[in-house]
Amino acid sequence: MNLNNLIPINATNGVYQAMSNEIQKHAPIPIFEQVRELLRERIAQGVYKPDQSIPDERSMAKQFGLSRMTVRRAIMELTAEGLLTRTRGKGTFVRGSFAPRERRGRPPLLGIVAPFGQADVRNSLFCHRILAGIQEASEQAGYSLAFRRVSEPYEAFVANLREDTALKGLILVEMHNPPLQQMLAKLPIPSVLVDSCQPDDAAPVFNEVNHDSTAAVREAVASLVRLGHREIALFMHEARTHLHRMRRAGYEQALRAHGLPVRPERIFEFNPSGETAYALMKTLLRQEQPPTALVCAGGDELTFGALAAVQQQGLQVPRDFSVIGYGDTIVFAVPPLSTIRVPWEALGKTGVQVLLERFKQPTAPLQRIFLPCEYLARGSCETPRALDLAGSAAR
Repeated sequence: MNLNNLIPINATNGVYQAMSNEIQKHAPIPIFEQVRELLRERIAQGVYKPDQSIPDERSMAKQFGLSRMTVRRAIMELTAEGLLTRTRGKGTFVRGSFAPRERRGRPPLLGIVAPFGQADVRNSLFCHRILAGIQEASEQAGYSLAFRRVSEPYEAFVANLREDTALKGLILVEMHNPPLQQMLAKLPIPSVLVDSCQPDDAAPVFNEVNHDSTAAVREAVASLVRLGHREIALFMHEARTHLHRMRRAGYEQALRAHGLPVRPERIFEFNPSGETAYALMKTLLRQEQPPTALVCAGGDELTFGALAAVQQQGLQVPRDFSVIGYGDTIVFAVPPLSTIRVPWEALGKTGVQVLLERFKQPTAPLQRIFLPCEYLARGSCETPRALDLAGSAAR
């Protein structure tokens, strides 16, 4: 993809110049792709030469007039392609000639196995953030990464992994497929689950790195109760995994701790989609006694759908309705969204660390690590409108 016709290139003597006027924020091409292709052009033109460092994320974001996250995403994609290399404590460099590297021997390879493709990773912020953690930790350890998208038939897919002698270890991301996992467990390659479930939780066969949301969800619901909410709905994934049971457990624990009943008609488990959340929220708001708050523990796609339904009904958040999201992947929301923060990058980094430890001690007991989540109270929760109005009238 060449953006010369869209973005002017003015490279002079290899000097990094202000480029904010070269990014067209209203163009149909995503901004991070514009940054990525502009950097690619500058490398091709010799503005940044082999083994030369490029500007750090902070200064580059300032030059572009963009967020660091956008710039980081562009840099990470070029790093994944092998055009850039990152060295902790030193910066990001244009990768030098590949011929000497080949003569010295290629770095060992870790495979990322996932049911989604690289395009899904780019379009899903939580997947992207997990991958960012994996990439950072693998680079520090001197490993390269190879992405392997799951395909059917599973037998052939697993056979291809077995025959790939370059793979030293596997990182299984978002893997919730017991039949496939049982096949993968038989490979003579060390593996670790990241944000995934064991094929049989009673008899784990993989090292595992996950997040524990029980305490964070409990605190989120408790905060709503303290504000005066009594009709609190819960949206979550229909999957009956231990990861999802943690979320429901936190919700129920908070209600019981405050002497409130756990009502099945306020708990909704369904295949996570914004459209379903939108339709369900519209139905709930039309009830004679609608909920006054929602904990959307199925991810931020559900949160978007629920928020759209609240707005469509002519209600305002948080004045008329309080909402708590899950994942902390909604970057821009008005008001700022209270949410359960999941340590996505830390999941990826810890997964690599567990795998490296497995290399050193192949016969050590399996590790199952659960990183804690955190409730972030922001601007989307408030005292229920009815109570607020009653209090004002009494005064």
